[in-house]
Amino acid sequence: MDRRTTIKNLLAGAAGAALLTQATACEAPADLAEVTEAKAAGYGMRLPHELKHDARIANDSFFTDAEKTDLGILADIITPGTETEPKATDCGVVDFFEFIALDMPDYHQNILRGGLGWLNIEASKRFGRYFSELTEAERIQIVDDIAYPEDAKGTEFEAGSKFFDRVRYLTLTGYFTSKKGIKTLDYQGNSPNVWDGVPQEVLDKHGLAYDPKYLDKYVDQSKRDIQAEWDDEMNLIT
Repeated sequence: MDRRTTIKNLLAGAAGAALLTQATACEAPADLAEVTEAKAAGYGMRLPHELKHDARIANDSFFTDAEKTDLGILADIITPGTETEPKATDCGVVDFFEFIALDMPDYHQNILRGGLGWLNIEASKRFGRYFSELTEAERIQIVDDIAYPEDAKGTEFEAGSKFFDRVRYLTLTGYFTSKKGIKTLDYQGNSPNVWDGVPQEVLDKHGLAYDPKYLDKYVDQSKRDIQAEWDDEMNLIT
């Protein structure tokens, strides 16, 4: 199916703005009687209804190739990367879009698909080509009109701005929860580190100093794996 047919099908039966409305819902919870055996799925125990949900996502797809291309372009505009940091598509953000659209269909599918349709209609109106065929400058012209919801409110770009706001939120979520993306934050998490004590210049500034008898016990990194012990009078032994 070519892009023109795809866009036509996406917009059939609904006006562009109407496609951007959505209702929040979730899958019905499993009957408690069904919660019997849970099987491991690599990251913990999964209940029967969760296994069914995971299997559906793993074996289904939502976006067309053309839609994924457009989402990737938007994601890279939002998070373009630098010489030392990856851009959004380098971090699997498009795959995240696919996952989240299948995981929460009632919340994400209409606004994302409808918004992509709006985006290509706008590109066609302005430049006579699909969004993916535009130059970088032409794409930015459209994005500038929908990037700020407060400015777009009450204008012809309000529907498009709601779509772009969702794409921006999902792009940043997918980016900063990926292995590559989270590294850009230099987040250390619960990883152990080495503490060499308060820098000497800071101690000097405040007229402080370590008690020599405790210095090797508190700061000596060769003893960092030794569990602290105290005597009966609560004096530190190790």
